[in-house]
Amino acid sequence: MERIPEPELMEEKEQVISYDEADFSEGEVNLINQINQYLLRKNISLGEKDLIVDLGCGPGNISEKLAIKWPNSEVVGIDGSKEMISRAQYNKNTNKKKLKNLRYICSDIKDIKSNNLLLKKKISLLVSNSLIHHITNLEDFFNTIRSLSNNITVNFHKDLKRPLDEKSALELKAQCSIKYNEILTNDYYASLRASYTFKELKNFTLENNLSSLDVFEDGDKYLVVYGKV
Repeated sequence: MERIPEPELMEEKEQVISYDEADFSEGEVNLINQINQYLLRKNISLGEKDLIVDLGCGPGNISEKLAIKWPNSEVVGIDGSKEMISRAQYNKNTNKKKLKNLRYICSDIKDIKSNNLLLKKKISLLVSNSLIHHITNLEDFFNTIRSLSNNITVNFHKDLKRPLDEKSALELKAQCSIKYNEILTNDYYASLRASYTFKELKNFTLENNLSSLDVFEDGDKYLVVYGKV
């Protein structure tokens, strides 16, 4: 199935509210566990000296879970949508856990560098969830993580995998409609069409001096890019 890009930012209020109110907790908890298992395998522990950055943080679901999992580390969520950042900040302010180690920045991720975000620490963990397919050109995504990474930065980026054909995409859309509303179902279908394939991501890393990053298929629906740049 040919890739069809979708808008890079989610700024429609109805869209933002739908994402914020939906229950994605199973996948989010799974992502945090995957990151933790990877860090444990590499004998990496995160503490007060460490900075975790969540790219394309949306309403802050992953950012909050990162802040809870590693309460002694600073966590920064970044998104280019003002509506998303506003919702993320609201969610943080109303969270009973009082996440003092979490803050948000509104910035187009294609234009950011660690020095203009006033980040006082090197980034130890750079995370994204369902962000890559929003970026029209892969070069923009990988240039961003290159600019933010240093010799200690662990990258862990999870995203949808584009189905092989239209029939498979429509079947996944139908499955989504059982659990989520029409807005989310249509967005999910658009995201499937905008996603990359394993071959596209793997070839890009090999052809652009990024072979230190590994790409693997996580089940039938997801791809993960991880490692150091």
